[in-house]
Amino acid sequence: MNNKKIIGLVVAAAACSSNAWATQGTHLVGYGAKSQAMGGASVAYPQDAIAAANNPAGMALVGNRVDADVQIIYASADLELGSAANKHNGSIVVPIPEFGANYQLTPNITIGVSTYASGVGFKYDDPVLPIPGLRRARGTLSQVDILPTITYKFENGLALGLSLVYGIQKFNVQGLPGPFPGGQNEDFGTEKAYGRSWKVGALWNFDNGFAIGASYKPKMEMSKLSGYKDELLSTSGGSIDSPESYSLGIKQKFNEKWTAALDYEHISWSNVDAFYEGFGWRDQDIVKLGVEYTFDNDWQFRAGVSHGRLHTTGKYATPNFLLVGINSTAFTAGATRKISENGEINITAEYDYGKTLDGTGPSEGTKLDTDMYTLTVGYGWKF
Repeated sequence: MNNKKIIGLVVAAAACSSNAWATQGTHLVGYGAKSQAMGGASVAYPQDAIAAANNPAGMALVGNRVDADVQIIYASADLELGSAANKHNGSIVVPIPEFGANYQLTPNITIGVSTYASGVGFKYDDPVLPIPGLRRARGTLSQVDILPTITYKFENGLALGLSLVYGIQKFNVQGLPGPFPGGQNEDFGTEKAYGRSWKVGALWNFDNGFAIGASYKPKMEMSKLSGYKDELLSTSGGSIDSPESYSLGIKQKFNEKWTAALDYEHISWSNVDAFYEGFGWRDQDIVKLGVEYTFDNDWQFRAGVSHGRLHTTGKYATPNFLLVGINSTAFTAGATRKISENGEINITAEYDYGKTLDGTGPSEGTKLDTDMYTLTVGYGWKF
């Protein structure tokens, strides 16, 4: 594939020109170290004050507590762009903080807040095409969502939750070849955008240890990213919206030692122009399964798996070199250690697996292979 054709595909993809560290599009497998350790299965099994990120109703069951985690992601990529002769590689380390606080206002009502991050970010070690003066391709799209949440729990075990969602987005990209002055996109620095939405959830616990939950969040429209809105983001209206999503989950506590949870999540990427038009992202259906074993009063162990269909196809392999998060299966494991009457340490490890993305049609000659690892460390405190 010649440089002109590659440039055309890259420019077509510039509706959201950055690169990826997330595994479900821009989303992470799970939010909160305990949820992540169970493959993200958490809609019917809340375990910390970050629960509103997964299901707002879950805050009704976690009591008075504060939680803070950081997910540290390492991602590497090997790329053949257009032909086997044009090889590139790169890697990135990204820390992603999470936080939550919850307060039991009355026996039936809780108020709290959860925060979590999502996004994409990567950098290559050298320019992706042999064009004089072309900078290394690198970029970041990051978003932090803040969810003030209120819940109400009925006497029959049904809990309802409502979160307001405030999104703060940061975007920066450089080194993309195309019909720009100087042969590459202009670096406008880091621009910010903002959005507002809501999220609703329900969770019903039964006396036999079984629970069922559901949550829904509509698409959040973000403001325009100044500078980039008339260049890279012109085909998407100058903004990068957050997609609609909904989840269903069940939980079964078998005895005092063993608990299992199963979730289904749908993410509507095709309704976000920035991802659909440029990268051919399609809707994702994701299944998450996790188990928990309580060893004693001080130790708990967890393991899980998450699997979804890949959100793009070989036809779009060339534009998706900018979004290297093509690992659609994740394996997770973690533990909780109680360190005091009210305090605990949480740790989780994650490996994301995916097949090599081989280009077809207009992307023939492009090949992308990625590896992603995550280590999460967190602290929880009950009060």
